[in-house]
Amino acid sequence: MVDQTLERLDPLSAAAARPVTTGAALLAIALPPLVLVTRGHEVVQPLWFVVAYLAVLAATALLLDRSRPTRPVWQSTSAQVFQLLLMAATIASAASTAGANAQLRDDWAPLVVGILLVACTPYRPAREIVVWTAVHTLLCAALGIVQAPFAVSDVPTITFAVTGSFTVAVLGFAAAAYAHSLVTSTRLWQERAWQSAASAVRAQRTGVARSVQQRRITVLNHEAVPYLQRIIDTPTVSEEDRDEARRLARSIRAVLVAEVQRTWAQQMLDDVVARRPRLNIVAVADDPDDLGRRSSLERRTLLRALAVVGVERLGASEVHLRLRAPEGRLAVECTLAVPHSLRDARRELRSMIELIRGLTRRFSLREREGRVVLEFEYGY
Repeated sequence: MVDQTLERLDPLSAAAARPVTTGAALLAIALPPLVLVTRGHEVVQPLWFVVAYLAVLAATALLLDRSRPTRPVWQSTSAQVFQLLLMAATIASAASTAGANAQLRDDWAPLVVGILLVACTPYRPAREIVVWTAVHTLLCAALGIVQAPFAVSDVPTITFAVTGSFTVAVLGFAAAAYAHSLVTSTRLWQERAWQSAASAVRAQRTGVARSVQQRRITVLNHEAVPYLQRIIDTPTVSEEDRDEARRLARSIRAVLVAEVQRTWAQQMLDDVVARRPRLNIVAVADDPDDLGRRSSLERRTLLRALAVVGVERLGASEVHLRLRAPEGRLAVECTLAVPHSLRDARRELRSMIELIRGLTRRFSLREREGRVVLEFEYGY
């Protein structure tokens, strides 16, 4: 099971945290030049300083790219590359000031690494941050021990190990605790929200059952009862009466079968459209395998939210929802006939688009035959 992150649980909150991530990344970029200006005499190997700074630039660029709301969820492979770049920056920074430290392990790299670990808390799981913090801490301690015999300060070797790793350890473990707190609080909020939604569904089941029963009663009152009354008042039964009886039987059977065979997706669209009875909205679900009913609650909630936004926010007159399962994944195509251009629709759906991109594997928004088409696919 993939460790949970704020980005997976609540993509919009992760998107809202991006300004903080950007600020931390800019601070990490600004620290090395500041150190170079204030203590440039300690950089005895300028080439290694350039290598270290390039590694920091690459790590921050990767962080800023993967934290964009329009990007898919940050995967573990690129996250490992991010951590390896931070390790390379630490080693190169230590090499650039080897033997010239005026104070106790005053390299800038541990502070930069700690800041970037804090910056990635919305996007990486707490367990991963703990592991990598331990790795960075041990690396900084080892570098401190290696540089101790050649350092300017005359203190015990263990002091270099502690001072060299203290900064990254404090910031890194604090970042892990913060990531764990974000995930825990978000999951607690979601559990309460699902419980509330389940209670609302149970409260509405009676109304839905009543609506189904009313449709059956309508068929009986408008067609079957008048027919039976006419048969009672007629002394003989003609061939036309038999044909009418067959037609009524087929009609009643069709209503009953339609209710039984109606897919979850069609039921959901009918429920959304029923909230706007004055509007003539056509809602059709193409889900022959009833994939919607077998989907998780989170996926069904996203499908319902998309239909509601299409009807209430965009004023769609037609909603066509198509569900397929290529190679075991859930592929969704939602076509909306809206009185907006593709550009206006994209602007109105901005929050929904960011949410879908954060939760799904692939997303596209395009225009086809005057209609707005949204496509996305589940499965990682």
